[in-house]
Amino acid sequence: MSVLHFLGTAWSFEPWAVIFALALIASYAALPGSRLNGKSLLFASGIFLMVLALVSPLDYLGRNYLFSAHMVQHILLLLVIPLMLLSGIPEKAAEKALALPIAGGVMKFLGNPIPAWLLGVGSMWVWHMPSLHDTVMKNENLYIAQQISFVLTGVIFWWPVFAPVKSGRLAPLAATLYLASACLGCTILGMLITFAGAGLYPAYANPADPAGILSYIRNDLCITPGVDQQIGGLTMWVPGCLIYLAASMVTIARWYASPEPDTVNIPAGEGSIAKAGSYVRD
Repeated sequence: MSVLHFLGTAWSFEPWAVIFALALIASYAALPGSRLNGKSLLFASGIFLMVLALVSPLDYLGRNYLFSAHMVQHILLLLVIPLMLLSGIPEKAAEKALALPIAGGVMKFLGNPIPAWLLGVGSMWVWHMPSLHDTVMKNENLYIAQQISFVLTGVIFWWPVFAPVKSGRLAPLAATLYLASACLGCTILGMLITFAGAGLYPAYANPADPAGILSYIRNDLCITPGVDQQIGGLTMWVPGCLIYLAASMVTIARWYASPEPDTVNIPAGEGSIAKAGSYVRD
């Protein structure tokens, strides 16, 4: 099979992916006050990218041939797509939704930085445990659960930093530390995978080659199981941390762009309230 033929035919219709996408769209449409605007376009783009990641040749390669392709998919599902979905939620619609007892109670707990961080970083560590990973590759239901959990935990992870409701966001310095610690966790796991001996994930050592492209991957592209594992580890390590870094820069830029307070309190004896940078003398 030629590369072009593979890229044209290795698409799969995954009913669960379509149902999940429709469920997210329905949830978005049910938000009080939601309407078509720039944010809804961003949300729709996140849905489109999610479906693309789950039905395209990237998914086929990740399930049958390359750990590195699987890792690219996971980075998209855990870090990129959830951020697009969250950024596409209008603030007023989110405020009305969070005013509901169930939604407000759930996000009050899950949106707390500690559980959010544990879910976001922990999902990457847990799902990439070699024994569990190989079990997932052999079990369709577990595979579906893994992919869906990446998107949901990704949204929860980003909530303390990019929540649609500004009151739900961490202060800029705390948000930067939150993201830096997540980057550290991603780096450690990426390094462990990169420098571990070949065969950490046996499912990719001798794949069944259903599409007949294994010889091309091994001989023409020179992607051996060891190289594939190293690429996968580096994908988690470098691009993953660059996403955290970019998010930190956005947070810092948002901090500097925020307006200065118009007034400051002056200690008793020097005046009451004066404009910033000036003193009112008694």
